[in-house]
Order: sequence, then C-alpha cells, then structure tokens
Amino acid sequence: MGRKGIVWIIIVFLSLNCKKNLKSDGSNDLEQTLAKNFNTYITHAWNQKNMDSLRTISVQNCSRQLNGIKIAENLNELEANLNIYFIGFPDLKISIDHSAIKNNQLFALWTFEGTNTGTFAESDATGKHITVSGYTEITFDQMGKIAIERTFYNELALLQQLGYALVPPVVE
Repeated sequence: MGRKGIVWIIIVFLSLNCKKNLKSDGSNDLEQTLAKNFNTYITHAWNQKNMDSLRTISVQNCSRQLNGIKIAENLNELEANLNIYFIGFPDLKISIDHSAIKNNQLFALWTFEGTNTGTFAESDATGKHITVSGYTEITFDQMGKIAIERTFYNELALLQQLGYALVPPVVE
C-alpha cells in the first residue's frame, strides 16, 4: 500500500470519527453534557433549591467567584453560599437570557428575580422585589462537571433595589 492509500485511510478514519460524535443539531457529546449540567444547575439547584442535584453535576473541589472574589472552594462552601440567597429570597428565580459553549466553558447572561422576605447576608428582610442581571462563566472538567464558576453582577444595583443608599464620604 502506497502513501496515497495510507493517507486515504487516515482521512476516512478521521472523518468517520468526527461524524459519530456530532449530533443532528451540530453539537457534540461534551457540549450536550455541559448544556444539560448547566440547565440542571439553574433549574434544579438554583430555582428548585435542590442541593442533591448540585452534587451530581459538580466536582468536590469546585470553586465560585463573585465579582472577582473567591467565596467557595468546595461543594459545602458553595451550598452555604447558595443558601444565603435561598433564605434571603425564598421565591428567587434565575432565567437565562443567552448562553454559549466554547470548548469546556459555558458563558451565560442571566436575570435574577426575587423578593427579599428573609435575612440576606445578615441583613433583615426589606420586603422589596429585585431584578438583577449578570454574567457567568463556568469551566467544566473533562467529564462535564462544574469545576469553576465566575459570576459578575452589579451588587450596588441589588443593594439599591433593597433600599440601601450610598453615603458620600466626609471630605475635610
């Protein structure tokens, strides 16, 4: 068998290999897993407050950053952080405005909505309804489980909707 024959076999092998991993919508198995796990994260863990579902889609040492500050370095800390929101906003709902997947990362624009009827971050309930938009970037491991979450949102807008105000500094 000559070089042309070997090259032809390699091309056929590679093309068959690539095609079998693509779905009818053009996505591959990993992208399907990432999208499914992200949907579980939002629908079940956040909106239904189901921490068991969080454990099935995350690595044990997952981390979460909010506005550039690491607030969780494992599943227990992540659950504790989510519970702050669940207690403060028992009716909270997160909706996804747009999402995209690239390699092992998912990027999403979202809207958080809820009424502050419980203690939120050691502050008494205000009874105010809030709507805040933000951006999240999630990095998944090779098995499609959540490893790193980086979330950014306008924390000042959230606090102002709760009734808090900025006090100008005293300038002497």
